[in-house]
Amino acid sequence: MHKARLEDINKLFLEYRRLFEARDAEQIADFYRFPIHYYFSNGKKSELSREYFIGRVKKLLKQYKKLGVNQIVGAVTDVIELNENTSLATLNWVLLDTSGEKPKQVYSAITRYMVCEYAGKLKIDGLIGVNETVQLKNALRQQ
Repeated sequence: MHKARLEDINKLFLEYRRLFEARDAEQIADFYRFPIHYYFSNGKKSELSREYFIGRVKKLLKQYKKLGVNQIVGAVTDVIELNENTSLATLNWVLLDTSGEKPKQVYSAITRYMVCEYAGKLKIDGLIGVNETVQLKNALRQQ
């Protein structure tokens, strides 16, 4: 993999994470090429429109607020170059509540993203849920 591509992927997800912390569903959607394919952890697959995706992100952001998530740390743990324009990036997301004296981990989850070069920019073309749904449900149950 070209070092420049890896740096671009890291920059993409750094900004993506920042917008999740800012709770801006519209701008989060700007990182995607629609329609996107979403692969659920239960094996189902859906093609999502921008409008539907924004609704799902807004729902997720409400759940984050309910859980007290106000900081997100994301680390690219693996990138597989599928071809010269497409990569599969694995990220480990750690969701934190930093309102107390010490940051408290709410949960961590792994998500994979199909990232492709489109019209001269990197865009997320597919989203593969690994374990966030389970982690989120467990965190909400423990609350």
